[in-house]
Amino acid sequence: MLLNKIQQELKEAVEALIDAGCNYRLDDLERLYAPELTIVMLLPDGSVLNFDYQQNMEFFRQLRDSGAPPIDKTAEYNYIDVRDQFGYVIVTRQMDLGEGSKKIVFNLMLNKSNGVWQIYREQAVVISET
Repeated sequence: MLLNKIQQELKEAVEALIDAGCNYRLDDLERLYAPELTIVMLLPDGSVLNFDYQQNMEFFRQLRDSGAPPIDKTAEYNYIDVRDQFGYVIVTRQMDLGEGSKKIVFNLMLNKSNGVWQIYREQAVVISET
């Protein structure tokens, strides 16, 4: 995927998010996630999970505190778009969060504020489980 300068900047912000999340660096996650964060995850059975900023941070805190190994950072960037101060990224990942491997498509919506890209909405669809 050929990216212009602003798209590359957005991709680097998502790469930083993935690296921070996969290594449970809470200070970085606090900076990369907007306080108004909403996460919606669609599971294969059609059920939906919702998380807010605090619940998401607690999830990563529990993984860190339990001594969980780092999560694989491999990511396939499917789509990157920027409109003014808003960014949109679709990224597909194969992840094991302790319950078996899942292929998940993430739709990330970002807002650039004070020169920093922050994720304010994350929609995830689990498309397969192994």
